[in-house]
Order: sequence, then C-alpha cells, then structure tokens
Amino acid sequence: MTAALVPLVVVGAFIVLAYNLELFDGRFHGDFFFAAAWGAFPALTGFVAEAKSLTAAGVLIALACFAISFAQRRLSTPVRTLRRKTVSLTGAQELSDGRVEPVTIESTMAPLETALSALSFAMVLLAAALVTARL
Repeated sequence: MTAALVPLVVVGAFIVLAYNLELFDGRFHGDFFFAAAWGAFPALTGFVAEAKSLTAAGVLIALACFAISFAQRRLSTPVRTLRRKTVSLTGAQELSDGRVEPVTIESTMAPLETALSALSFAMVLLAAALVTARL
C-alpha cells in the first residue's frame, strides 16, 4: 500500500463506522455526508489508488460523484416514503389555464423515479468515460 493511501484507509474506516452506527447523534447520516462518504470518497480513493497521486481530474471526478450521490439521496428519500409509508395522497393541482390535475402517489413518484433512473444511467456513462479515458 502506498503512503498516500494510508490516510484514506483511516478515513474510510471512520466513514463506515460513523455512518452505519449513526455515531455523534447521527450527524454523519444525512444527505451531505452520504454524498461525501459513498459518492465522492470512493471515487477519490480509487483515483488515488490508480493514479498514485491526486490531481485536478481526481477532484473533479469526486465532485461529480458527490453531486450525483447527493441528487440520488434527495430524490430517493421522498420516493421511499411514498412507496413504503404512504397509505393515500389526495389533492389537486390547479393550473393557470384552468385545468385541474389530480395529485396521487403515482403522479408524485413518477418524476422522482424517472430522475433516479437518469442518475443511474449518468453514473454508468461517467464510469464508461473514465475507463475509456484510461485506455
């Protein structure tokens, strides 16, 4: 193991414990930390392990993974609540042209699930781009 990876291994061990055990009153279990711990950090660590150094490209990759993970977390939490805990959802959306659209569980979940699918595809494309760049 290279010397550059030792601090990352220590940080990784802390992340796993702090997140999964909800240490420090759960301060490390929110959306921001999720994106940092499970999006940016693994990407950064993988980059340093392969490149043997940290460069601007590695930081940008980590930031992209942070953003994708943050968006995923912000979208998946309300979808999960709708799917697992919501018994009913009623209401109507009145539009400026006079139309009234019903608000349902399905109509509320659909755009969130579509965005989550797009994010999944974006992550695969990002990974493919990175592999291609290394060829």
